[in-house]
Amino acid sequence: MLNSEQLIMHQKDSLLELNGFLLQAGDQIAIRLIGTWVCGTIAHDQWGWYLLTRNDTGIRLQTGLSARLLSLSPDSLPLLA
Repeated sequence: MLNSEQLIMHQKDSLLELNGFLLQAGDQIAIRLIGTWVCGTIAHDQWGWYLLTRNDTGIRLQTGLSARLLSLSPDSLPLLA
């Protein structure tokens, strides 16, 4: 089973981080909501980041949500310490 981490939003630069990776639109993650893992694809619009689920429901993302990486786009890069 994959370990979960917490999402980190970098508001100043409009970046989203999970497990030391800067996430990109198109990356797939699962977030934990009300005891259930919800899978989807990350998207970004003028109001910020959201998860688009398989049934086209948008869920706004915020710092502190428990999340798991499912797959990364080729452009997603690890953060350098």
